[in-house]
Amino acid sequence: MYNKRAAQAARSGRMLRFTALFSGLAITALGATSFSGVGAGDMTSGSAILWTRTVADATLTAQIATDSAFLNVVKSLNGGTTTARDHVLKLEATGLQSNTVYFYRFAASDDTTSGVGTFKTAPDPNQSAAVRFGFSGDADGQWRPYASINGIAGSSLDFFVFLGDTIYESKSNLSLVAADPFTSPAQALLDYRRKYLENISPVIAGGQPSLEPLFTAFGHYTLLDNHETGNKQFQAGGAPQGTPPGAGVDASNTAFDANTTGTYMNKTTGLLTLLEAYSDYQPIRESSLSTPADPRSDGTPLLYNSQQWGAHVVLINLDDRSYRDIRLRTSGGADDTGPRADNPNRTMLGATQLAWFEQKLLDAQKNGVTWKIVSVSSPIDIFGGEGGKSWQGGYRPERNKLLKFIADNQISHVVFLTTDDHAFRTNEVTYLPDPNNPTSYQRVPGCFEVLAGPIGAGGPDTITDHSFANIKALTDTLVSSEISAGIDPVGLDGQFPGLHDVVREGDANADALRQPFDFFSPDTFNYATLQVGADGKTLSVDVFGINSYAANTFPEPGTVGAARHLLGFQIDAFNRITNQVSVQGTGFVYSRATRLFTGTITVTNTSGQTISGPNEAVFTNLPAGVSLSKPAGSFNGAPYVSLPANLNTGQSESFSVQFSNPGLVNISYQVDVYSGAL
Repeated sequence: MYNKRAAQAARSGRMLRFTALFSGLAITALGATSFSGVGAGDMTSGSAILWTRTVADATLTAQIATDSAFLNVVKSLNGGTTTARDHVLKLEATGLQSNTVYFYRFAASDDTTSGVGTFKTAPDPNQSAAVRFGFSGDADGQWRPYASINGIAGSSLDFFVFLGDTIYESKSNLSLVAADPFTSPAQALLDYRRKYLENISPVIAGGQPSLEPLFTAFGHYTLLDNHETGNKQFQAGGAPQGTPPGAGVDASNTAFDANTTGTYMNKTTGLLTLLEAYSDYQPIRESSLSTPADPRSDGTPLLYNSQQWGAHVVLINLDDRSYRDIRLRTSGGADDTGPRADNPNRTMLGATQLAWFEQKLLDAQKNGVTWKIVSVSSPIDIFGGEGGKSWQGGYRPERNKLLKFIADNQISHVVFLTTDDHAFRTNEVTYLPDPNNPTSYQRVPGCFEVLAGPIGAGGPDTITDHSFANIKALTDTLVSSEISAGIDPVGLDGQFPGLHDVVREGDANADALRQPFDFFSPDTFNYATLQVGADGKTLSVDVFGINSYAANTFPEPGTVGAARHLLGFQIDAFNRITNQVSVQGTGFVYSRATRLFTGTITVTNTSGQTISGPNEAVFTNLPAGVSLSKPAGSFNGAPYVSLPANLNTGQSESFSVQFSNPGLVNISYQVDVYSGAL
């Protein structure tokens, strides 16, 4: 129930809270400048965006130093806050050193200073540097002050990806619902700014200021999702504007499934108002696209980007809200996930962004970047029961086209990060090699999704029994339903290439069993961390969280316990090196004694440098009925044999292979050679 008295008290007491509680702010005199918080984001190897907000107009200087005492200030930037932008200031710091931790603060003309924030610049692309970062999303004000992030500041992260739903437009017992941006854009701007401000404010005097510690501790990359865009017609920026502009169109009318009207929601006052509030309160760069040949994208705010973090990691952040076609509905208003979602002209990313994304993946593979980390606010795996806003539920052809592109171009180690489903899971990503054959689903080699969160939102709170037995039973029920529906069940396959060191709270045998439960947490508020060592060989994924709690109870962190290590796993990298070797095979001789065909395969290193192992030869495209005898294992359903650990320049290694061929068909195959553990 909405608590009017509590809301009035919150509004009347806001000035006091802002004056005294952010980032250790010291008040030096009555009327001194008061800060609402600080933040940094969109880091490159030499720059970052700095953010702050004051309670009233102020003239400020941003100070950037290499030490927390600010004895070595390396850069100062000047600016001011005014009512016009809700007293927000954003500045870009340039000319910074790569792979460096910086401290920053804002100093006012009355000598008052903000709290101190930190960020790290990205390592240079040729630098072999370890990288560790975190991500999550979904922060609904009904679950403030977000006890799940308590202690995250001590996690030694290089950055944090806030992966959508950074606020909710809906009401809580302490906050009114935001105004409709279509009918009341001016009030909506005020209300959405209020929602962002509440999410960096404490609930009680002296309490955790919600998400502000997260923004202070690390630089951010931030993504847009459906709640920043009102969760109605503006959540699909590529949909038709309707009449008047922004009203939208009938989502049950098939004429609008793929927008050909020439008008787009991303040009309307309503959506631009929401993006203004979003940009005001997120430490993101502000620029726009110029794509005259693509009117869907032309002139829109540029909210997607990529950044390489050292030699082995590239982070690609997508915008899947600004350009997507309309969310399909039935005449009754329900999601329509049927045949209309198979329209090949529908898009989620838009043509310009999709082409940009594919080129980024190709460039990363060509340049030898091992881990391609892709942040996208809508899950891309197939989980079962997907709604109309998901890739599988509403945008299937583009999803398949993208995943087929990754598989066909042999782009290795693509890891999708996402949120939005309000339960942690890890899953392989499947696609149709033959889009005309709906039964041809295969896994994209080496590709998987990590879905984290929520930080605090509905869903996990419906589970009040957090026992091992109950969560295991819920998981097993889910898996049974997925298998019955022909869906690759949740969790990584126990034989996923390079998988090891699986741990799960409550499961002492997690690494031995590697069961779906070990990759699934539906009852917690959580965030995930990913770490890649300086040699790029291993990716470690760990999840930290707390048991969920009820909405509008607003517990402080100390009352619900510290975030626990819920689960984790590691994956070793592999690389396809077929183009660095030559492979030759002899004819096969049949043995009546063994009933096997025996031949010899010779692999020669033609790369000009030593190939370090382990190395494997994978036999693909074997005819039906033909199987490799005694393989070392299988990779994406194809058998492989192990090669010597190292192949020197020009070195050749020959090995005998045997095939079972009871049908006596012609034996044909393709050999792909990989380096790394499969």
